[in-house]
Amino acid sequence: MTPLDSRIFGMPALRRLLAVLALAVAVLLSSAGIASAQNWSLADPKGDVVSITEDAPEPVPAPNRRAGDVWRTSVSHTATKVVIRVTMQAVPTRDWSAFAQIRTPRTSFDLVQFKFDGFRGLSFSKTNGSGAEIRCRGKSSRIDGTALVLTVPRTCLGNPASVRVGVGVVVYDQDMEIIYADDALRRGIGLEDLRLSPLIRRG
Repeated sequence: MTPLDSRIFGMPALRRLLAVLALAVAVLLSSAGIASAQNWSLADPKGDVVSITEDAPEPVPAPNRRAGDVWRTSVSHTATKVVIRVTMQAVPTRDWSAFAQIRTPRTSFDLVQFKFDGFRGLSFSKTNGSGAEIRCRGKSSRIDGTALVLTVPRTCLGNPASVRVGVGVVVYDQDMEIIYADDALRRGIGLEDLRLSPLIRRG
């Protein structure tokens, strides 16, 4: 892992993202509070993407960057599934990853949608586990306009009464020399893990 990778998202969250991403490619090749209902939504400032390079000690604002710039995140926690809708100014066309952390009262899971070096995939694993892929029949991802929609059955999460969700989007340039990042629940990115939503109870 390069120093560039280690600075994003402060950067434990990205380190997990890249570890999960590498494992998924290998497999393919061989804020506290309680939401009042099952649905929760938050607007993220537009133009708050930052760029990270090997030579830059700190993230640099990239306000004109539209691809991967999240402006709204919505979560629906139903009796059967958790649906995360990440709406961006534009869906990236180059290599990119969307990282969703889903925290339950008992544990935490990483759901990663990626397009990397010509491969596309969706990985699901425990945040604090070995990073090994967890079988989850019914997990899915799709693009709907300028939104990425991630779905995971509640059975894969242990049928929790509530969840908290964090989302980050990372877009890579062609040579991996510049990485553009946006924490969907705060302006730019934070110095630690992704910011999490309030508790979202099952509907």
